[in-house]
Amino acid sequence: MHRPIFGYDYNGTNIEWTWNVSAKKLTWKTWRPRLNDVKIISSGLDDATCVIIKEEIHKSVMDSEYPKKEKLTGMYKQRGYK
Repeated sequence: MHRPIFGYDYNGTNIEWTWNVSAKKLTWKTWRPRLNDVKIISSGLDDATCVIIKEEIHKSVMDSEYPKKEKLTGMYKQRGYK
């Protein structure tokens, strides 16, 4: 299976990255990526910059693909309302 390579714009520089997991996990519907699953392919970056980029990529993926559910409040919090 071909592992996709993604691009991330970091201060005008294209950073190539991919998921560092087995292809089997990528097909699971319940799989959620962790911070250590982000693998940066572009070389020439120091470790501190790589950590910052990994955190930004992980945060953007988690915010867009797995948004936090809003809890119901007030009378909608009672059972039976949706």
